[in-house]
Amino acid sequence: MTAFDAHISDADLWLQVRSGNGQSFGALFDRHRDRVFRYSLRLVRSHFEAEDVTAMVFLEAWRRQARVRLVNGSIIAWLLATATNVARNRLRSAVRYQRMLNKIPRPDPAPDHSTHVLDELAAAPVRRTVQDAFHGLNHRDQEILSLCVLEELSAPDVGEILGIAPGAVRARLMRAKQRLGHTLAIDSLTVPSGETQ
Repeated sequence: MTAFDAHISDADLWLQVRSGNGQSFGALFDRHRDRVFRYSLRLVRSHFEAEDVTAMVFLEAWRRQARVRLVNGSIIAWLLATATNVARNRLRSAVRYQRMLNKIPRPDPAPDHSTHVLDELAAAPVRRTVQDAFHGLNHRDQEILSLCVLEELSAPDVGEILGIAPGAVRARLMRAKQRLGHTLAIDSLTVPSGETQ
């Protein structure tokens, strides 16, 4: 705003605005925006919201030029009253929005499967290696290993199921574990191309 603009009254500037003079509206904005902002800041929670309210006040003044009323030749009373209305409308809108959100049933929290998926992906090559090593054993050793280790049955019980002596079960179990361990040790030393140890 120039020094000349400072001497022009709000009433004179508003007459020019009503004639389509945007510069006069800019002069009124420059003259009153800080006061409207400070007033708005007392009505709302943050600087950001006060800036929005201030912008809405001047937008309303521009849009509703025919409804703007000057009091004692000044537009400030109308601007501050409009700021009050804009701030109240924002608050009411926020309350309605929150009520609406509160009515919406909240979904059950979905479990985060990402850790499980990552574990499964990391374990997949190891699992394949173990399965390959297990399938490299003869059929009887696979049975003994499965029954004794995975099913946790005793050697006498396994012997009875398979029709062999408990001592033979223990001996075959020990050899199967050694072969499995040897195969896995060799496979762990062999690194597929594209991977590092």
